[in-house]
Amino acid sequence: MYTDVNALLGHWPFRKIRKNTLDDLRRVHRENGITGGYVASLNSIFYNDPFEGDEELHALIGGTEYKHVLTVNPTLPGWQRDIEDGLSRFDIRGVRIYPTYHDYDLNDEPVAELCRELKRHGLPLFVTKRMEDERLDYLMKPKPLDVASLGKFVSGQPDLDIVVLNIRFGEIVSLKEAANQLPRLYFDTCGLKDKVFVLEELLKLIPAEKLVYGSQHPLYCLKSSFCIVDRVDIPETAKKGIFAENAKVLTKNG
Repeated sequence: MYTDVNALLGHWPFRKIRKNTLDDLRRVHRENGITGGYVASLNSIFYNDPFEGDEELHALIGGTEYKHVLTVNPTLPGWQRDIEDGLSRFDIRGVRIYPTYHDYDLNDEPVAELCRELKRHGLPLFVTKRMEDERLDYLMKPKPLDVASLGKFVSGQPDLDIVVLNIRFGEIVSLKEAANQLPRLYFDTCGLKDKVFVLEELLKLIPAEKLVYGSQHPLYCLKSSFCIVDRVDIPETAKKGIFAENAKVLTKNG
């Protein structure tokens, strides 16, 4: 019962994606033993009203094995209503934010207000560290998410389930104190590509319970991200936790 906490459907404006349908996602998941996961809308990142992209996403995954993650820009008016509507209409299981693309500081009041709302509803927060390698950005230059700012943010939200998506090895090392002290902070694995034996080295610094499998399909090759966990020399119990058990904490409220 493997779970992918970082899947996306929609269009990417910077290059053509050829395998971005629900059937494509389901096929590559099944080929790798993944039975479901958390899906967000690529379109919502760029729409003036992110909720329109989530309406499109619900039309695709509503009633399937996939859990809907709502895209929220807390600097826009009406995001509280979007969460209420997302819960009632889409049965959302989390909220995803993009501070680099939507240009706001994680430690400003709009995000603090969002976190209070998520705690009230028992929803996890998915924080996008990056989407692609920054060197590929040319039409649009998102402001990088500073690791120190990220560390300050997660340390200020110890009672909220937070999953940081697409974070590199060195960045997690910089956050290892917070990772070991905050029981509700997690990192997905799709960004662990910046050194050889990356997962083996990382587990010397933080417990395997802090990691959850994420593919960032279709922007990343799912098989490549899958092998980051599947083909390494770590205990099978750790692999099982990363692929399946650790993500169960995100579903405890529904």
